[in-house]
Amino acid sequence: MAFYSGKIIKEPARKKSPFLMIMLTLFVLIGVGGYLAYSHPLVQSRLTLYRCYWNPTVISRMGTKQGIAMITITPGEDPLTIGKDLEKKGVIHSATDFFCYIRKIEAGNKIQAGYYEIQLPVTLEQVVPLLQNSRIPTVRITIPEGLRMDEIAERIDTGMSKDNEVKKFSKTEFLGLTEDKEYIASLPHTQGAKSLEGFLFPDTYEFAKNATAKEIIDILTSTFSRKTTTTAPLDGSKTFTPYQVLVMASIIEKEAGKSFEEKQMVAGILEKRYKNNWLLQVDATFLYDKKDWKAPITLQDKASNSAFNTYKHLGLPPTPICNPGLESIRAVLEPKESAYWFYLHGLDGNIRYGRTIEEHNRNISLYLRP
Repeated sequence: MAFYSGKIIKEPARKKSPFLMIMLTLFVLIGVGGYLAYSHPLVQSRLTLYRCYWNPTVISRMGTKQGIAMITITPGEDPLTIGKDLEKKGVIHSATDFFCYIRKIEAGNKIQAGYYEIQLPVTLEQVVPLLQNSRIPTVRITIPEGLRMDEIAERIDTGMSKDNEVKKFSKTEFLGLTEDKEYIASLPHTQGAKSLEGFLFPDTYEFAKNATAKEIIDILTSTFSRKTTTTAPLDGSKTFTPYQVLVMASIIEKEAGKSFEEKQMVAGILEKRYKNNWLLQVDATFLYDKKDWKAPITLQDKASNSAFNTYKHLGLPPTPICNPGLESIRAVLEPKESAYWFYLHGLDGNIRYGRTIEEHNRNISLYLRP
């Protein structure tokens, strides 16, 4: 306020500088972008690599923990990830020192996948040679894409039972852990999840013969986190939440063929139907509810009130219907736009697309009826 000639004169309001607002916005964006970039595993490993070049000093200290540390290294696991696991379990003091040390002695490609029991305490120089020869007997088990949790449990149980006198794996314990609320909450992107369906990554594994259900669950979920973080981040969709990406990917795994292009086409059609409030009308969701991938689908099924009945309920089913592979997840993140709203797989195994219900019904007559 200013006074003049006994009258109160209002000062004109100062206009906020658009330049200042633009600069503040840029600083915020740069800060958020920098944090996200710094948090990415690839950036973390690159920064660690630069640290090794500029400051190659490695501090070797004897660990403080006593007893035995159980370490599992999966095929393709990078040295920094291995170092972080060793640090987390108290084997070493610093994952960065581990990373720099194995680069210094050129031992990165000598570390072998497998299961290790390490007697603590050890120094950095002692632990690296131990990881070059897994002496614990292992069992190789392949988990293909598209299995349910119960099918995975059965496959692991069968594999662990072959010629194994030290088996500690329990199928019952395994399935119990897949629905353990505390364990589920400890994992990323599980908001809304009531089980680990979808989070058990399909791959070929080397499990220790004496591995427990908890140890195996840890391996499957950590592999899932590592693979999706680096190759198919679940938070990369503009339409779906991370958990919904996984649900949709599980549908793509069962509904589309093996080619990535077909997965993208089906993902694009289903996303379009979802966004326009169309029923998805996916047969595979019925089969998940039946726990039988070869069961016939009846008119009674399509009239049921099951939460997995996508012929009756809008939107996605409440959980993933299987554990999908990376390509199916990537297809949801990179769907292919098209003019199609319908698709079907004919009796010859080939997929046909339809723009209208008339085209779809014609495809049914031509390719689904003997």
